[in-house]
Amino acid sequence: MQPTVEAATEARAWIREQFSGSLPLGGLYDLLTVVTELVTNSVRHGPGAPIDVRVQVADDGRVSGEVEDQGDGKVAIREISPGTGGFGLRLVDSIAERWGVYEGSTHVWFELRPA
Repeated sequence: MQPTVEAATEARAWIREQFSGSLPLGGLYDLLTVVTELVTNSVRHGPGAPIDVRVQVADDGRVSGEVEDQGDGKVAIREISPGTGGFGLRLVDSIAERWGVYEGSTHVWFELRPA
C-alpha cells in the first residue's frame, strides 16, 4: 500500500476482509490495533516507500505478522509527548506477545497470542 493518510484505513479493511471469520472478536481487535499503529508509524516516520503488511494465523490461533516500509531508520518506543504522540509502540508492546525489528531496518514483526 502507498504511505498515504488512508493507509491505516486500507490496512484495517484488508484485515477485516481476510480474518473476520477466522479470529475471535478480541483477537481481531488486537490485530487491528497492532497493524493500525505500525502502518501509521510507517506513514509518519518512514521513507515514503510502499508499505507491505503480511499476516498469517496458525492452526493454534497464534497470529504473526510484519509491517515493512523499506526504511533503514530506528524503531524505538518514544517518550509520550502531548500533541505529538508516542503511544503507538507502547500499544504494540502491551498487546503483542512478542515483537521486534529486523536489524538495520524499520521492518517490524509481531506475534499475538491466541485469543
